[in-house]
Amino acid sequence: VRVAYSPDLGITPVDPEVAAVTRKAAQRFTELGVIVEEAHPDFSEAHECFHVLRALDFAMSKAELLRTKRDLLKPEVIWNIEEGLKLTVAQIARAEAQRVAITARAVRFFETYDLLLAPATIVPPFPVENRYVAECAGHKFDNYVQWLGIVYAITLACCPALSLPCGFTASGLPVGLQVIAAPRADAQLLAGAKVLEDILGVAASTPIDPRAPK
Repeated sequence: VRVAYSPDLGITPVDPEVAAVTRKAAQRFTELGVIVEEAHPDFSEAHECFHVLRALDFAMSKAELLRTKRDLLKPEVIWNIEEGLKLTVAQIARAEAQRVAITARAVRFFETYDLLLAPATIVPPFPVENRYVAECAGHKFDNYVQWLGIVYAITLACCPALSLPCGFTASGLPVGLQVIAAPRADAQLLAGAKVLEDILGVAASTPIDPRAPK
C-alpha cells in the first residue's frame, strides 16, 4: 500500500546516477497504485554504532591472528583489529544501546510503510583493483568500510533485505535496488520484491558479454 524510497538513508553520499536509476525504479510501484514517498528511519547513529561493534568482533575473533600472523594480514584488517583492542566498556555499552534504539525506530517506521527501498550500493561497479571505495560524490570516507553504510545500517536494524537488479548506468553497468522490510517480515519482503521485479523486467538482463566456453 505504501512504500518509502531513500537515496541515502540520510547518512551517506550517493553517486547521482545511482540515485536517479534507483529512484526511477522505485517509482514504478505507482503503476500498481502503490503510494511511494521519500522517507527513511533515523539512522544517524549507524556509523558510530557499526564502527564499534565491527571493531569489537574483529578484536574478539582475530586478535590471535594479529599476534601470530600480522605479516599475512592486509592493512585494513590490522587497523580494524587494533580499533577493537582500543575500545572501552563505555563505548561498547553505548553501541549496544544505539543498536537497540536503531531497531526500535525501524520497527516504528514499518508501522507506516510496507517496504523501504534504497540503493544497494552508493556507486556503480568499480575496478577490481580498488579494494574499497575511498570517495563518493566529492566526499572522502574516514575508513575502508564507511562507504557501505547504506547496507550496514539495515543490518544494525535487524531488517531483512535483498538486492534487486533495477537498471543500468549510461555506460551499461548494473545498478541494484535494496528492498527492505520490517524485522522478521521476510515473506513480505520477497513478495514485494517479486512484484517490482516483474514490473521492471530486467532480471534476465546482463551488461556483460559472455565468454566463449573453452
